[in-house]
Amino acid sequence: MHRKSSWHVILAGAVGVLAALPAAAWSPVVTRTVAWRAVQFFPPDLAEQVRTNHRFYDRGIREGLASPPAWRGGPPGSLIPALEEQVRACIRDLKRPVPLSQIVEELGQLAVRVADANDPLAIGRGDPREPYYRAGYEQYVETILPRVEMVYYGQDPGIVRQGRLDAFVTGVVNRSRSWYPLIGEEFYRTGHLRDWRTFDDRSVAFGIAGVSLSHALTDMANLASYIWGAGGGLVPTPLPTPVGHVGPTITVGLAGGFPERRQQQHGAPAMPVSRIKLPPP
Repeated sequence: MHRKSSWHVILAGAVGVLAALPAAAWSPVVTRTVAWRAVQFFPPDLAEQVRTNHRFYDRGIREGLASPPAWRGGPPGSLIPALEEQVRACIRDLKRPVPLSQIVEELGQLAVRVADANDPLAIGRGDPREPYYRAGYEQYVETILPRVEMVYYGQDPGIVRQGRLDAFVTGVVNRSRSWYPLIGEEFYRTGHLRDWRTFDDRSVAFGIAGVSLSHALTDMANLASYIWGAGGGLVPTPLPTPVGHVGPTITVGLAGGFPERRQQQHGAPAMPVSRIKLPPP
């Protein structure tokens, strides 16, 4: 019997680590939706390039979704260094320069990394019950997507103007990690595993999903602004906020003006139907 070489041992260990890492719990539909909604908050010149080269942006998203599992999860996965390196690669290529279509494709890959970093189940670890509700959470988030009002929380000067990438990414990861245990608690609130179809829009799961998606949109827009500015592009100054304003500036993305868009399509009502009857005119 031949002794295994050290290379085979290392390879076997790497395969074991990859197998132990779960895939991100946001579905490809959710990730692509967030990636595209973020574009409207890119610097205008960059947003125009993304829309012009939309096939390359989509190609980058597909490549990001096809990344090895280890690239799509927090420690022991390598999502954090992969995200930071993707940002630096975009800046390097923008300064060379390379065709803008290539930059757009790289931004599509980055959008997947940012979405993964905002997915609590891709970042958090430690709940032994997670394998039982992971697939349910993926289905749940995709199902509520039409009802989630994603918002843009405004420009983060720490990354856009000061380029503090490490601190920015650390903040994203810590935020997702802090929300991770709340998802498991919601699935087991009654003492046993609940079906995600029983959640209504007042549930903790709905709130975490909505805020996480909004942060993913905002983080991608801020990183795109940082990259564009670092490469010499124009990043407009944020609109002024009222005197005394505290907290983020929230902007709701445009999504059409049809009243039917706001009608609930899935799940139980968030609030009981009103019984108040208006008098006839």
